Amino acid sequence: MTERCEITGLSKEDSNLYQYLHSQLIGELDLVSPSDKTLNGFSKPLANTVSNHAVHKGDQKRKDGLFQHLEKSVASKFANSKLSVFGSSESGLALKSGDFDLCLQIPDAKQKKVIKKIGGMLRGQGMESVEILTRAKVPIVKFKDPRSGLNVDISINNSLALYNTKLLSMYADCDPRVKQLAICIKHWAMHRNVSDAPSGTLSSYAWSVLVINHLLEQQVVPNIQSGDSRTLVKIDEREYDLTMNNEIKIDSENNMKIEELVYSFFKNYATRNWTDEVISIRHGKAIPRDQKGWMNEEPSALDVINSQKEKPPRMGEHHLSIEDPFDLDHDLSRVVRAEGELRIRNELIRAASMFGNGGTWKEICETVDSDRLKHLEPDDLFHDLRDKSDDIVKNMLEKTKAEMQSLEKRVEALDAERHSNVRMARAMRGVIEETSDLKKEHKAIILGLKDRNKEIDAIRNQRDKINSDIILPIHMIEDELAKVYTRLTEELDIHRVPSLEREKEHFAWFLELQAMHGKAREASELHQRFIEMVVEQKGEIKKLKIYETKHDDATSKLLDQEPLLKDKKINANEARSYDRRVQNIQRALRQRRGELHKLRREAGRLEAWLRKKSNSHSGERGRGRGRGGRKPKTSRPKEDSGPLTLGDISGLLSGLGNEASSKKTKKVSSKKAGMRKLGNLGAHRGSRGQYKKKE
Repeated sequence: MTERCEITGLSKEDSNLYQYLHSQLIGELDLVSPSDKTLNGFSKPLANTVSNHAVHKGDQKRKDGLFQHLEKSVASKFANSKLSVFGSSESGLALKSGDFDLCLQIPDAKQKKVIKKIGGMLRGQGMESVEILTRAKVPIVKFKDPRSGLNVDISINNSLALYNTKLLSMYADCDPRVKQLAICIKHWAMHRNVSDAPSGTLSSYAWSVLVINHLLEQQVVPNIQSGDSRTLVKIDEREYDLTMNNEIKIDSENNMKIEELVYSFFKNYATRNWTDEVISIRHGKAIPRDQKGWMNEEPSALDVINSQKEKPPRMGEHHLSIEDPFDLDHDLSRVVRAEGELRIRNELIRAASMFGNGGTWKEICETVDSDRLKHLEPDDLFHDLRDKSDDIVKNMLEKTKAEMQSLEKRVEALDAERHSNVRMARAMRGVIEETSDLKKEHKAIILGLKDRNKEIDAIRNQRDKINSDIILPIHMIEDELAKVYTRLTEELDIHRVPSLEREKEHFAWFLELQAMHGKAREASELHQRFIEMVVEQKGEIKKLKIYETKHDDATSKLLDQEPLLKDKKINANEARSYDRRVQNIQRALRQRRGELHKLRREAGRLEAWLRKKSNSHSGERGRGRGRGGRKPKTSRPKEDSGPLTLGDISGLLSGLGNEASSKKTKKVSSKKAGMRKLGNLGAHRGSRGQYKKKE
């Protein structure tokens, strides 16, 4: 049987895993405060962290470019919509590796339907890893923009998040240390793996709230949500207190340095009484649990970890309680699981302990599970080409271009087939409008279908109205007419003469039958006309099908080779069969366009590498000659400059475009010439293909 701690109940393995928290719980933890000299040693590393991981102008330019593109290609497709940035990217408290959060506001939108439509648009634009989450509290679509490398989340009508962002932005504007502390803490939390809500720890937003709370308690910033005048706003039929007062000033001035604030942050939350308090920046301080009504629900995190059941119970709520500043019923720690809570508390104590025990900032932020953050490392665009000869790369380029040409033809064929099927479906429904691109005879058939559809509908409605007014079918009316006529015209038996009232009834019934007979004959004629027109309509549709099925031989071959359209059971039932075929073709088109987009990017990458190699060779030849064309006695090979970034490629391409074409050029120094060739090394965003809804 595994030995367990008598106080915490943790096994030996778990005690080692959460060693700092375990030491605190059993009363053996002694947090040593760092000396002033030790704290001063953290100044430069923390400043470097802020400098290296803050969002700079280049990063912001990429985000702005992507935002403008999405505004034109996505938001503009929805009437009265507005695309807004929210989250850390907008508040200024983001790491440069953080996600780009966007909110699309559409009045009275059906969120799930809109999200699915946006997902289709993004796939059509070549966005990567498109994931549609419709079951979330706020439906979102997640994707990666391959051009900027940004991970993006788009949500629909997430209005409250915009106010949360505004609040954090106002706090960030109060004091530069807000941004500095947030970046340092988020950098630490990311590397120590305690800032990932899906895996059961706190979200980046929750860490921002903890930073603001600490600065409020240290009186670095004022409580922006305080004041007598309140702002109440109704969102989704619920009223929120969205008071934000930027005129409030703090009474005392706190001059703590960033290293002091970082250490005090860790010590504050490492020694905090989480059992009795709720974090609330709305109040500017922690509030008692009984005041909030959020009590520690059982089982606790330790109970869950120590559970020896095959399926441990789910941890109770409100253990690391952090109140949302506006949605007062929302506990930001509700996503935290048992392992996550123990890990968060252990990491906070570990960081505070290492400050006083000679640890460095690098050691405090040592990465847990480094593979988890590999996607944040800058990619070497040419890592697979560096060991290949130019001939091999050229062959790769030729092969890629050949695949592009083949795929382009297939896409064109699919697109033509899609348009043909759309026209067929519309023609059958008699709603086609634009026929200028069709032959006269073809156009006449389509217009005839439209007019005939209207006439068929009119005849059917007229026939059905008459039939609804007539009680008897025409053959019964004729039989009854014959009987009544015979009764009225036969010779009378003098002993059985009908009364006058009886005679009147017979005559009235006879006249009514005559009127009904006329209407019944009219309905019968209309029905016959209806049948004739339906037969005629089917004949015209058959003619139209003959016209539409005369495709180009090359197009037919390409379509036959299309694997995505094979084994599709297309129902041949009139217009609906064409609708289904259009959907299948659209899916094939979307995938093929995505493949084409990747091939184009690959071709551009190969061409950029060949240009880079060509430039480096020409540069070496130029440097290898001195005056009089003599070669120097010794030549040193050019060292590899390492991974080439997108900015470097942009510079190379712009440098190529700036080469003078005229022979008569003014002589310039070699240094200036070299700088001119480099061109603008800043990141450039080319024009994007926009998603267009095709009919």
